[in-house]
Amino acid sequence: MKYVNHPLLQICLVFILGIWFGFTDFNFEFRLYVYVSVTIFLLFSISLLLARRFSSFKIVYTVIAILLVFSLGVFNTKVHEPENQPNHFTQQLEEEALDDNSLVSFKGNVVRRLKSNAFKDKYELSLVTLEGRNIKGKLLLQVEASQQVDIRSNSVVFGLGTIKAFQDPSNPQQFNYKDYMATLQMSHVIDTERDFIQVEDLVSFSMIGFGEAAREEIISALGRHEFSQEQLSLIQALLLGQKQNIDPDTYNEFSKAGVVHILAVSGLHVGIVLIILQFITKALLRVRNGKIIRTILVVIGIWGFAALAGFSTSVLRAAVMFSLLSIALNSRRKTSTVNTLAISAVILLIYNPYFIFQVGFQLSYLAVISIVTLQPRLFKLYKPRYIIDKRIWEIVTVTVAAQAGVLPLSLYYFHQFPGLFLLSNLVILPGLGLLLGGGILIIFLSLVGLLPDLLTKAYGFLLDLLIAFVNWIGSKDDLIFSDIFFTKPMLISSLMLLLSLFVFNSKRKGVSYVFLNLSLLALMLCMFIEKQNQLQQEEVVIFQAYQQSQLGIVKGKQLQLYTDQPLLKDSIMEQYHIANYKTLRGIKTISISDFEPVYELNPKEYLLVLDSLPAYPKNSFQPAYLLLKNSPDINLDRVISDLKPKQIIADASNYKSDIDRWKCSAKKAGISLHSTWEKGAFKLVKD
Repeated sequence: MKYVNHPLLQICLVFILGIWFGFTDFNFEFRLYVYVSVTIFLLFSISLLLARRFSSFKIVYTVIAILLVFSLGVFNTKVHEPENQPNHFTQQLEEEALDDNSLVSFKGNVVRRLKSNAFKDKYELSLVTLEGRNIKGKLLLQVEASQQVDIRSNSVVFGLGTIKAFQDPSNPQQFNYKDYMATLQMSHVIDTERDFIQVEDLVSFSMIGFGEAAREEIISALGRHEFSQEQLSLIQALLLGQKQNIDPDTYNEFSKAGVVHILAVSGLHVGIVLIILQFITKALLRVRNGKIIRTILVVIGIWGFAALAGFSTSVLRAAVMFSLLSIALNSRRKTSTVNTLAISAVILLIYNPYFIFQVGFQLSYLAVISIVTLQPRLFKLYKPRYIIDKRIWEIVTVTVAAQAGVLPLSLYYFHQFPGLFLLSNLVILPGLGLLLGGGILIIFLSLVGLLPDLLTKAYGFLLDLLIAFVNWIGSKDDLIFSDIFFTKPMLISSLMLLLSLFVFNSKRKGVSYVFLNLSLLALMLCMFIEKQNQLQQEEVVIFQAYQQSQLGIVKGKQLQLYTDQPLLKDSIMEQYHIANYKTLRGIKTISISDFEPVYELNPKEYLLVLDSLPAYPKNSFQPAYLLLKNSPDINLDRVISDLKPKQIIADASNYKSDIDRWKCSAKKAGISLHSTWEKGAFKLVKD
């Protein structure tokens, strides 16, 4: 690949590698990173002077330059980490040892609204004060759902609330909300009620607040016309980057059809905006300094649209990239798409290195890189003779290239593959330009009050056609491959294979084929090892299920699930934690039975179950594990004296008051008690 040898791309890649390395968990003090970065910079300056006078120092200069770029990436990450910011609120929390249930006073600026649920309105809050002390940092603000107070972006909220850290997932293989929020630089949540807070408008201007106000005006204008709620939610997603109001079932159908990407404002949308702005401002080329004025206006227009779309990760990436492209176009300079893409990634990661862990960031960049590098090669495999088949072949190659790029991440994060993705994109992509362009026209006419009913009905009909087609594709369940077993080692090896395709160089076929074949061999070997590990896996799990008892024993691809409600088999298998555990463990069959009193974990260890009818052998039987469920009426001190277990587990079917009492008994006996209410599921890997 010709781009690999470009110095600018190499610098960007080294910097991004430094960003990633900066998140590795080394217990070094922040000052050490500062000293190292300053030292490398001094060595770089000296080597630069020596390299200019002595050619033999060029190699030394190159190595130090690479180290400097790498260290800058690491340093940028460390600067953004809360533990390296003395005024960050997490440092204050550690110092003051605040209790999770105590009320604290706070004041902060609302950055943006987040997706709410039936019980809580959610906001991203940038703290200003906590308990009267000036601090900084972002957290999640949850307010009791109500229509009494309208909290907007760029407003000030102050009052009282309870603050607590996000917790690890309650069950194994479950979605880790704590890690997800960490990618958004939020580690804590403040819960409050409307009566405990006051809201004031912030005088200063913010692009996010401007975008939110503009969106509300547009939605209000569209609401005065005969669009259905489903059509309005689709317009908000397609044109305004707001997916919150889309019905979950509709969103799921788009996902199964392999076209969920059209609901995220990204490069395609921003590219159309760039074309429109370039066309509108073309007349400026006739005036003095017209190129500069045109470039400024186009860039402002791109970022105005990004604000309207809420500055999502995908639109940020597209806005940065197309801003650079606009500058290159208007200055009539040749530009490399790959280099522009790399520069845009570096700019975003300098601003927020946590982007590197966001799924949207990873998917969008992999998709674009795949299109840029793989699509031209795929297009050469067939030479279309006519315009129609050329356009069809272009869509096919772009779709296949993008799907190949995001496939490893899609399998790892979502564990599904849409079998009809090619058909979906062949039908939808040609008309997407009409939907986006028509949508922009609809929005403009509605704002100026000139939108005719005929145009409203015509555009609504197109949206209904889109939804109907997506629902039809999504209904083909046999062609939606879901619950795919795909582990992190498989992800890494598949990304290496993808990299070998990216850098494949026809002028260096020998080296390229060696890299390609080694990557393919590594992927096959990794898949074989993971499948063998899957067949040999053995695990006992006591799940955290609200007011229920569930014990699972895994042997290979089989899960034997014990529950107090074996007759409710279908509803139990549909429970999120069971379905997710089944997928991520590669479970093929699940059997559901009633609880047994004793389980043999291995020839030397047993698990004894005590429920509401507590009966147990009192002779020489000494179980290693004791499971308490359904709040058995027992004297735990006596049970411990009789059975001498090494571990006690209390699941979520017990009353919390009983668990608190049992904790005292276990602590007095020097035995660990694991409450699934507090610590989540209890997992035991069998020997």
